[in-house]
Amino acid sequence: MRSLLPLLSLALTALSAPSPPFFRATSLNGKALAILPLGDSITLGWKDPSGNGYRKPLYDLLMTANAHTTFLGSYSSGNFSQPHHEGHGGATSTVIAMAATEMHDSVDPNLVLLHAGVNDALVAASVHEPEPIAALGEVEKLIDLATEFWPRAALLVARIIPVDPAEYSEGVETQRNVDSINERISYVVAQRAYFGRRIALVDMSHGPITAADLVDFAHPSPAGYAKMADLWFTGIQDIVARGWVPEP
Repeated sequence: MRSLLPLLSLALTALSAPSPPFFRATSLNGKALAILPLGDSITLGWKDPSGNGYRKPLYDLLMTANAHTTFLGSYSSGNFSQPHHEGHGGATSTVIAMAATEMHDSVDPNLVLLHAGVNDALVAASVHEPEPIAALGEVEKLIDLATEFWPRAALLVARIIPVDPAEYSEGVETQRNVDSINERISYVVAQRAYFGRRIALVDMSHGPITAADLVDFAHPSPAGYAKMADLWFTGIQDIVARGWVPEP
């Protein structure tokens, strides 16, 4: 395993590198996207009064780029024309995986957006686990399950957004677990990409999204959701420019 670490580091660096500006500006023009937003209550858009979460601002960005976009999923929330998603309120990665198992053959996405792990971090903190060992494994299984269920789709996996430790009694412990889960997500994405899967990382754990963008312990404000949309949009531009996203 030690000999693979430099290769995985290089793969992660490559996945994080931006595409040339020319391709980033033009690759979405006329592109058909069938997107499955997959995750927990953040994917659902909880605490956003409109129920749109990141999905409507992302849809608006894609429409401005002239991409032909459809959102898929078993559930519907929001006040725009593509309200479908697979966001499960309060769900750990295990519960999300169970839901995906039940519904996966009802949709055929060419792109999956996965943001999951906050509730895993919270559960581990609530029982004061020294390390979120079970959570790390369940998040990894969910990533692999998404590539198994939708093998022709490209997969964007987020390093999950931070929590606000001041809003919860186990907040510091939960954020520590979020950090551990994010490191596992980075490793898994880099490893799977190195071995040929069309999977890439979108880092929402550092930079524009902070505790100031949350309305409670874990859920963004509308402005915070818009920042998530911006990050997803950049990730989509990059993988479309690489030719990873097939036609629906």
